[in-house]
Amino acid sequence: MAYVFTPSQMKTLDDNTINCFGISAAILMENAGRGCADYLIDNFPEETDGIILILHGCGNNSGDGFVLARWLHNYKKTVLLLKVQNGTMTAETKHNFELCKTLKISSYDLTMNDDSLYIIENLPGVTMIIDAVFGTGFKGKLPANLKTIFESVADTPALKVAIDIPSGLNGATGDGEDAFEADLTLTLHSFKTGFFLQYGRYKSGKVVTFPIGIPEHYNDAFFTPAVLINKENFKLPERRYNATKNDYGRVLAIGGYMGYLGAISMTVKAALRAGAGLVYLVSREENAYFYNANPSEYLFVGIPKIGKTLIPNLKLFSDLFKKADSVIIGPGLGVDTYANYMLEFVLRTSTMPTVVDADAIRLIAKDPSLQQYLKKPNILLTPHWGEFCTLTGKDLDQLVKDIPAALENYIKKTGAKVLLKSNTTIFSDGKRMFINISGNDGLATGGSGDVLAGIIGSFCGQKMELGEAAINASYIMGKTAEELAQKRYPPSLLPSDIIDNLFISLLQET
Repeated sequence: MAYVFTPSQMKTLDDNTINCFGISAAILMENAGRGCADYLIDNFPEETDGIILILHGCGNNSGDGFVLARWLHNYKKTVLLLKVQNGTMTAETKHNFELCKTLKISSYDLTMNDDSLYIIENLPGVTMIIDAVFGTGFKGKLPANLKTIFESVADTPALKVAIDIPSGLNGATGDGEDAFEADLTLTLHSFKTGFFLQYGRYKSGKVVTFPIGIPEHYNDAFFTPAVLINKENFKLPERRYNATKNDYGRVLAIGGYMGYLGAISMTVKAALRAGAGLVYLVSREENAYFYNANPSEYLFVGIPKIGKTLIPNLKLFSDLFKKADSVIIGPGLGVDTYANYMLEFVLRTSTMPTVVDADAIRLIAKDPSLQQYLKKPNILLTPHWGEFCTLTGKDLDQLVKDIPAALENYIKKTGAKVLLKSNTTIFSDGKRMFINISGNDGLATGGSGDVLAGIIGSFCGQKMELGEAAINASYIMGKTAEELAQKRYPPSLLPSDIIDNLFISLLQET
């Protein structure tokens, strides 16, 4: 399982490994440094044959760097330790620094020299620069000297490697515009949340995890960790060779408003493509001309207004609604009185998995009374960042500074289940978190959210649990976009391309 931990969770694991399991901090540090050394030697033979600069301070991350330096020295590699930050060394860190001195590993204090940039930029033969300054406990802003050094390092051709986490990156939130920009991050034990948020997506480079001695059963012994969705843990709804359409769910997709009629069309087509047995497109009766003129495999149901009012005749809809296995509401729904009545009815009466998207989210933001229904276990909100800002009253700058905290606060307030969509998509229900990073900029186009809602609703109709349906739908949509990008420029991708080629990435893996 690809677990993802916050810095505070990692501290819990470290403390229990040391105090309860009985592996000392010194052994964990030794395992970390040697593991990094072995990985670099095995995978980067040319880069480790030149001069290796290790940037360090005085904390435990620097202790890992000193162990790494020792082992690289033992492997006959040329190492130069460069001190870039002052502080008080822990006992384990100081011990390993003294061992480096005993081995006569070259060391230079850049905090005492105004020519530090000249030394880094002009030292001949440097093929690797290793960041071992700050670990996951870092918060706040980088000191000015480190910001300058990291900017200079970024311009060098040497391979840039971070130990555990790029220095200056917030391990919980991904904040850290001035953080060390790594080509490769060798992270200890498991992924950190900050790798997948904000600046972490490009500051971390390729992220490789390896064990340092923390017992595997500790991963979920003290808390429920977040899970990164990848090809190893990706799931699809179960299929049987002797099944019929009735076994794969009746999906109701509700939406369609003048000017936005195509949104719900994409939703129902995506639901069908994702394996739903039957899909009903439920819309305003006056839209029948459009949907019947564009026949497809879905079934159209028009809901008229009551007389000359803007109130939908829900009696005509209730029997069909009761038979649904999953519901999607919102794509192109509108935000008028008709739409509000439809949404309130669905939220109040629904007992099946219900995906709330697009205009339905805007209606909830406009009418706080609708929030009372969000604590129902079968309701899922699927906002993108802009819609989530509308729901929470936060501006975008506030949101991106600490996305996990914003999600946690909203879920505590409402009891909602949320799939927050962006280049990193996160599902949370307040008890567990799933993270997906598949996809590309080809998905940054109108209609992508409508397609995703359809896939989620389809998976739910096929009896997949709501949270798993949400994150697995996000994953397969992203992988489809990645596969299509092998054949065409990503910005040229259309939501219809995703629908037509859904699951193509799975064929490429077989």
